[in-house]
Amino acid sequence: MTQSNFSPFNDDFARLVSLAASSMSKWCCWTAAVAAMSLGSVAADTVTLNSGGQMTGKVREVDSAKNPYILVQVDSELSVALPKANSRLVVSDEKLQEYRKRVVSAGLDGQAHYELASWCKENGLLQQRQYHLLRTIDLIPDHANARAALRYVERDGKWILYEEWRRSQGLVKDRKGHWVLPEVITWRSSSDENDKTAKRWIKTIKQLLAKILRGDNEAMEELIAISDPLASQAMAKELVDSQSKGAAWRPVRMVWLKKLMEFRTGPAVEAIVKTGLLEPDDVVREEALKWLQTNETGSAIATYMPWLKSNSPKQVKAAARALSYFPNPEAAFAYIDALVTIEKKAQQVGGGTQAGFDNTGSGGFSQGSKQVVVNKPHRHPEVLQLLRAIAPDVDFGYDKSAWKQYFAELRSPPRSDLRRDS
Repeated sequence: MTQSNFSPFNDDFARLVSLAASSMSKWCCWTAAVAAMSLGSVAADTVTLNSGGQMTGKVREVDSAKNPYILVQVDSELSVALPKANSRLVVSDEKLQEYRKRVVSAGLDGQAHYELASWCKENGLLQQRQYHLLRTIDLIPDHANARAALRYVERDGKWILYEEWRRSQGLVKDRKGHWVLPEVITWRSSSDENDKTAKRWIKTIKQLLAKILRGDNEAMEELIAISDPLASQAMAKELVDSQSKGAAWRPVRMVWLKKLMEFRTGPAVEAIVKTGLLEPDDVVREEALKWLQTNETGSAIATYMPWLKSNSPKQVKAAARALSYFPNPEAAFAYIDALVTIEKKAQQVGGGTQAGFDNTGSGGFSQGSKQVVVNKPHRHPEVLQLLRAIAPDVDFGYDKSAWKQYFAELRSPPRSDLRRDS
């Protein structure tokens, strides 16, 4: 369409205006109401309830997270809140007449059509807004604001729809409307399916366990035969959660541990690392640590080292015990710091009732208590053994200073005699 053959009075345009006027009375979708109210209070002709009834006044949208509603100001003293889901806006004849006047005034002025599009948006005429945005770029092809409103982007000096540009990059829309690579969609789909399978394994493993505890040998054989790595999440959870079950559970727990070593997935390795640190059963714990020695040394050390700084003596002991499988001279000073740790414990001091007399013979009673933090030192033989493993020729006991001096001298470069003969 060119400027020479387009006129607000030609047949096509007249039909458009007529169509807009005749359809507006039926065009009552709530989306239009929201658009009309997006800039604050507007004069609404009629707000109708789905159940029947109407209200007229100034309308304002209130976006409540739980129950969004619209507020209709009937007069200066009365406002009524209506549920957003049960209300709709009807555009008045007065507004349609105003629209017709603005259409005629716009003529062949591209900027006027853009301003009319903005007016349509403010008043809920979304279909008409779209038309006038298109008319704007027909008259002014490089109108940046109209192009942006129509979701165009400029690339290499040309205007292209945003969606076409994204597709030209090989992207597709996901379920949330985000543009991503097709591989991401495939991966997510596969991930969703894997999650469903992993959850089914949780149920299956529990059923097998119940049968095994009843003495069902076939169930144990079925457990041993599992070869799907997606079962590792269920097995890992059972292995960690059953740490306090005792030696009677050892056979089935050893099966879980062996299967996790076989699968070597993320959840599997995490469970094995936890077993090497916290497992009370020596047989199961040592089996885990031996596997970690040759397979996941980095994961084990990274998990265990921070525990040497714990305020809990039990955690320091557990860390040193596990780290004995991974002695590292580079960690000597961290070992030394853990030789003797200070446990901070809150204690209640005072309390009870005391009686006394002052110099005048007057008597009285006092009572009260307070909470104080007590520092309790703990020596850790397990850490001392760890130090002896990396320095077998010396033993300074729990003397931190002596140990630090020893390792400092080992790391110091040899001194050369800088003196010169006369």
